Amino acid sequence: MSRAVRLEPFWNGAGATPTRRFWLVVLLGVLTAGGPLANDTYIPALPYVATGLEAEVGLTQLTITVFQIGLGGGQLFWGPISDRVGRRRPLLLGLGLFVAAAIICAFAPSIWVLLGGRLLLGFAASSAVVLSRSIARDLYPDEALPRIFGHLAVVFGLTTMVGPLVSTAMLQLGDWRTTFAAVATMGAIVLACSAFGVRESLRGELRIHGQSSERRTAWIAPLRSGVFIVNTLVLVGAATSLTAYLTFISFVLKVERGVDDGSFAILYLINCVGVALGGFAAPWLERRLGGRRALPVLLVTNLLAAGGVAAASAFGWPLWALMVPVWFTVFIASTAVPLAIALALEPFIKGAGTAAAIAGAAQLAVAASIAGVVAVVFGPDGVVLGLLQLIATVVTLLLLGVTVVLRRASR
Repeated sequence: MSRAVRLEPFWNGAGATPTRRFWLVVLLGVLTAGGPLANDTYIPALPYVATGLEAEVGLTQLTITVFQIGLGGGQLFWGPISDRVGRRRPLLLGLGLFVAAAIICAFAPSIWVLLGGRLLLGFAASSAVVLSRSIARDLYPDEALPRIFGHLAVVFGLTTMVGPLVSTAMLQLGDWRTTFAAVATMGAIVLACSAFGVRESLRGELRIHGQSSERRTAWIAPLRSGVFIVNTLVLVGAATSLTAYLTFISFVLKVERGVDDGSFAILYLINCVGVALGGFAAPWLERRLGGRRALPVLLVTNLLAAGGVAAASAFGWPLWALMVPVWFTVFIASTAVPLAIALALEPFIKGAGTAAAIAGAAQLAVAASIAGVVAVVFGPDGVVLGLLQLIATVVTLLLLGVTVVLRRASR
């Protein structure tokens, strides 16, 4: 009997006490938030990086973009590897690399070293993102996935509240480099907790073995699944809206609106509450409408919110009139993401790591590339933020419509 099978009672049988189940969900939620938390801690310090390293604003913006690309693309490495060797060892390796990358960023002597460090940091953080989703898929049945991913989103939202608070405190104590020292410290704590709290979840009979045919099937199966493709499209659309917010918000508030560090932290925390509430709303909507019906409703609602962001910036409306639609874009995206992930991974018991990697890579790398290019070409202002969120939502709805038409035509 494999080690994974012997450990199964810890998760699902007599050993799976309510307390252990609670802390497992908390830890998985923290792991899911690992990458975004590293970004949230850094974003308030972003305007100071350009000054500190004497770098152009466009290059400074790229530190967000390369992190997101690493966070998305790295999943294509960690997910398939975990399908072969299990979840625990790649997770611990990735977290160790995360701590090392944060230290590199803290001591970066130039913007180019910082860009490289941020890319490595994103790559390392991607292990926590994809493997936490894979572990959840390993351990919970299909009908529980929307609820579990909703719970992970709640922990995700609560965890990301720590980011701006830590960043604000670090900026008072030091400079932007101290934020990376804090990230390295948090990474070391999560690594220690994972070493003690995460056991192997992938059963031996569900592993992808060395044969090329099994690996090929694991890669091709998601791309042949209409359910996976449709929900990954929604995932990309929601992630583009959320990534645009992360990329633009510090410049929109601090530079365009003149918000100080303390006020920025408060506004950012309010939006993090939207992330947590989105996690609560996801399973609620799934129970009442079903995930497949809820997602189009969320996207249509986001059209109004994104339009409000663009209008408030274009016409110089008061700060509260900007932050209300911004909050709704964050809330809607945070509700759509766990629903889309749960639906996308539902068909995959075997090869869940590879499926999660493909979905996650599309979610983060595509969204980051779009947001980064738009920020460099058009500038990080509020009008561009709202229009980008609006266009991303419109494109997602059109792609969903085309997908539905094609599926009906093929019947």
